[in-house]
Order: sequence, then structure tokens, then C-alpha cells
Amino acid sequence: MSKPNLKGPYPTAELYGILDEAKARGFTVIVQDAGGYANIDKQLDQISNLAIKKVAAILIDPSDPAALNGVVQQARDAGILLVGAGVNVVASTVEPDAAVSSSHCNIGRELAKGAKALMPAGGSLGVLAGPPGSFWATERLRCFKEDIAGTSIKIVAETTSEQDAATSLTRASEILQRHPKLDMLYGADDVYGVGAARAAQAADRCGKTRVIFSVLGEEAEEMMNAGCADYVVAQQPVLIGRTEVRVISDLLEGKKPEPKIINVPLIGITPENLKTVDKAHLRPPAGWRP
Repeated sequence: MSKPNLKGPYPTAELYGILDEAKARGFTVIVQDAGGYANIDKQLDQISNLAIKKVAAILIDPSDPAALNGVVQQARDAGILLVGAGVNVVASTVEPDAAVSSSHCNIGRELAKGAKALMPAGGSLGVLAGPPGSFWATERLRCFKEDIAGTSIKIVAETTSEQDAATSLTRASEILQRHPKLDMLYGADDVYGVGAARAAQAADRCGKTRVIFSVLGEEAEEMMNAGCADYVVAQQPVLIGRTEVRVISDLLEGKKPEPKIINVPLIGITPENLKTVDKAHLRPPAGWRP
């Protein structure tokens, strides 16, 4: 498998699902982490090396789908199965054999639904947009913006940054310093959302500056329990990881998945339903590390 970044609750939970399911099926997994979305050349080299090893299949989460066209085509030409891992693409011009994800556009639309429910009269919004140029973050924000168009919700600040908790906290704090009465902060996922919630907490803005984001990791749950996170669109990354391995197993047996792009359902989480949601598909067992 090739991922641009394995830091954070989402990729950790997805990896748990992959490794646990692969172990049960007798598969060996070679895990490749490029160490950040800016490290496109490293991901190119890692996929090329996997192709040279003639692995049976590669799970790919492309940092930049267009940049990976050549090396992904190399893997396709070698007869290697290509499956989108957490995204519905493996490259911009090479079709995947299958893909397992939650629709990133739908995540954006669900976040917009939450924003409109929390601010029916509109208000000011600061955006932690995610890693610059990353497909998943760009797609979420695009669809979010489409769905708040025509409302009185106005984006007054927007910033991109690497997927890092400390950086996200700093960026959110900077936005709140410039806009001390900001009505809402948007986080691309919980690395950004928890940073936004902690910034609101430090500024004594919990409940005043609403915070919305996707992915419910343990810290996100803590922030919601503290009253500093208001709406989370929860993906099911453990289930996504398991499904990716099941799809590869089917493909190796000559079974083509229908549909080819499998969208795992989203769960909208608020303080009201937080305690009743089954989290078995949302995160690995407590304390698990790869």
C-alpha cells in the first residue's frame, strides 16, 4: 500500500482495518508512507519499487493524482491490481480496478448541512482547508462551498497546511486572533478540527465559535465532550480498510466488485448522539499502534 501520510487518527484507523483483515486472509502487506503530502517524489519512488517487486495489488492514496499517472501506468502494465485507498482515484488518467472510500464530495456536503443547521442566520467562517493540493481536502471544500453558496455564511479566512496537529492549532489560533468574534471554524479532518477546537478552547470561544470537521478520533470525541466541537462527519476508516482488503481478495479470485467505486456510509455526529454511536468501525482498539 502507498499513502502520502500515515500520521493522524484516520490513516491509523484505516491501516488497522487493512492489517487486521489482511492477517485474517493470509496476505502480506508492505506499508509505504511518503511522510507528507509535499513528498510526491517519494511516493512516486515507493510505487515504482512496489511495481518492480511485482506485488499482486497496490492500495493507492495519491498525494497528487496527476503526478502519479506515469508510475501508476507502470504498475498497470506489470499486471498489478490497483485499488483506490480512501479515495476513488489512483491517478488522473489511469482507472482503478476498484476503490473504497467515503465520497469526499459528500463529506463536504454533510459539513455544509451541519454549518447551516448550526448557523441558520449565517455568520463568519474560518477554513482550515487541509494539505495544499491534496485531492480529498480539495474535493471536500469544493462541495462544501457549493452547498453554502447563496447563504449568509461567509468565508473570511482560509488557509492550507501540512497534516500536523501543532500546525493546525497554530493556524486556527491565527485566524481567531484576526477574527476574535468568528462564528465558526471548518476543519478538513480531525487533525485540523481538533486544532480548531483547541484554539477555540484557548480563546474561551467554545460554544461561541462553532467547530465542524470530519473523522471522529479519540481527541475529537474529547473536544466534543468538552463542548468545543459541534458537528463531526464521521467516516468509518476501519471498515474502509477492511473493505479494501476484501475487494483485493475478490479481484484476485476474478470477481469484479459492483459497483467498482464503493462508498462507505458517513455518520453525522453531534453532542446529542455521540455516546450512542458504535465506534467499532471508526477507530482501532485503544492503544493499538502499527
